[in-house]
Amino acid sequence: MLASLHPIFYIAFLLSIVWWFYSVYRKKSRAVPNLTFWSSSIMYAVSMYFSDFSLYQKLLGMIAPEAGAAILVFLIANNLKHTRAFFLTAMGIGLGGYLIYSGLVQEGVLYVKNKFTTSAPANKNKHNTKLDSNAELLFDIKNDALLDKIKKALKAYNLKIEKAFPNLKNGKGTELDDFYSVDVPNDQLANLETIVNKLNATDAVDAIEYNEVYSLSPLELKQTSTASSKGDYLVNDPDIDKLWGFDKMQVADLYKYMQENKIKPKKKVKIFILDTGVDAEHEDLKGKYKSVSSKYDYDKQSHGTHCAGIAASVSNNKIGIASLTPNNDFVTVTSVKVLTDQGWGTDKMIVNGIIEAADNGADVISMSLGGPSRDNKQRAYKQAVQYANRAGAIVVVAAGNESQNATKVTPANVEGVITVSAIAQNMDMASFSNWVSDLKMGIAAPGVDILSTVPGNKYASYSGTSMATPYVAGLLGLMRSINPKIKTKEAYQILRSTGIDTKQTEKTGKFIQPLAVLKAIQK
Repeated sequence: MLASLHPIFYIAFLLSIVWWFYSVYRKKSRAVPNLTFWSSSIMYAVSMYFSDFSLYQKLLGMIAPEAGAAILVFLIANNLKHTRAFFLTAMGIGLGGYLIYSGLVQEGVLYVKNKFTTSAPANKNKHNTKLDSNAELLFDIKNDALLDKIKKALKAYNLKIEKAFPNLKNGKGTELDDFYSVDVPNDQLANLETIVNKLNATDAVDAIEYNEVYSLSPLELKQTSTASSKGDYLVNDPDIDKLWGFDKMQVADLYKYMQENKIKPKKKVKIFILDTGVDAEHEDLKGKYKSVSSKYDYDKQSHGTHCAGIAASVSNNKIGIASLTPNNDFVTVTSVKVLTDQGWGTDKMIVNGIIEAADNGADVISMSLGGPSRDNKQRAYKQAVQYANRAGAIVVVAAGNESQNATKVTPANVEGVITVSAIAQNMDMASFSNWVSDLKMGIAAPGVDILSTVPGNKYASYSGTSMATPYVAGLLGLMRSINPKIKTKEAYQILRSTGIDTKQTEKTGKFIQPLAVLKAIQK
């Protein structure tokens, strides 16, 4: 309750400062203003303490707004001669500070941006796809010794050229170390295609790719869950009956089989969620969450936290929902933040995230992201997936929500990933889901009205191939905990051979069946 009132206490604090300075200005008694100031300060501090913010955010919230407000109002008050002007100016400062601090301005801008665009503002290439304004191009150099030749050929354009993926732990056997990014100055953007042509003409590069921008799909809408699940799940999570997908995946039978046969893991598997971040302190996640870096342990969009809950929420803890593993022994979940707080990311950011996950021992990498791409080569992504595979990770990716062929969507179309389509409660392909019929490794999972975790110890139902993907990631985690040596192709063949038909199996791929998978890997 107190946590939800901290914006009100913040306004009260600002008003108390105004009142205090006004009393000084008018040479009136300051006893009541002093009492009001300290009371509102204490209430604001208490409400901030009980909020869901991180310690850093709490300290920032307590120090910066108060000090800033006090200084600004003091400076203005000392230079005003009229009471009305004093109050109007002080109130304006207070209201403006609150709007900026509370994030209402940013949320309003983000709403308008999402209403009329599909990604962050960026430059465009000849195909009209959005490009990263800080690194429009990526190129794979044939030999680092040729870098001077490239810089000389492009000197007139004042480009910034640097290593695209500088943090590789193991550069052997991969071309990722040969990739550079190119930042084109704004005054040279009109020459972008000329720059590409001249770069090709140097004969010093193996490939040139546009560093495109992708955003979370606007189709992944928040809903009120009306779905239901039946069955004896042998766990005590109160909202498990709202997980309709558990019925279709026969999770009650999975739990029963694991209990009766005393199934135990051979390895505790690491599932990495590459997304908008994850709320590490969520009540239904923290029992399984293992942090890679604190900068990834928050989520302003809720998307990453929702995906993490689907893949690996804590089961049998008398809280919220459950995942495919009935206890905490089989998997852990963590986050690498590859999308911004506004929900967009670039090829370069995502590839760096894959590298970081692989270098930190990922067993499964789950990516509920991407979008339509005009660059079909995807050399950087292919190298990143191969890098992750060599490090021991299976990569699973959302098919996308554009109601089109997933071959047109990146990274869903990258060779070596398992791509997931979304299924509705009637076992038909979700109306928004891309189809995976032309991909080598397409599979299907529940993706409509999926209840899961969101920041602040809350729960919400979203729809999208983003929701289907972590179900597959969670199942792959269970598989690898039982058989740590299983690789991508073998894992996919098991998913496919044990899956059941949907109403459009040719388009969606087979629908996952966890118990059948578990029995198959035990043979």
